[in-house]
Amino acid sequence: MRLPAITGLSRDSIEDLVRRRIRTFEIRSAHNLIVFSQAKLEDRVFVTDAVPPDVVPGLNGYIATVRGVDIHMYRTQMSTPLNFEEREMMAGRVQLVLHAYAKVRSVPKIEPYQPILVDVIELQHCEAR
Repeated sequence: MRLPAITGLSRDSIEDLVRRRIRTFEIRSAHNLIVFSQAKLEDRVFVTDAVPPDVVPGLNGYIATVRGVDIHMYRTQMSTPLNFEEREMMAGRVQLVLHAYAKVRSVPKIEPYQPILVDVIELQHCEAR
């Protein structure tokens, strides 16, 4: 099945998802925000700690179901005696529910400004090697 990939998450946060079966992530990276700007409830995503260039066939990860998405803008302010600077940043909170263990079968070409899509196969734990 072809799924969008959420990449570069910390190993600790993925292990927390596996342990609790549900977790809310704060997403700030642009390539992951693109996925959630198009995601609907109950969509499935492939979750891994690998960075985008390291997403290759044979990579292990997890399939998770999107339970909630909240994308928002926030402002940060920084001032010195000489100037005042304000920046806007986009971030998202996404709640994922663990579905299954998976392995990447193939990776179609990664396009800029598009979600990273991967073909994955769902594995039973006895097959995961």
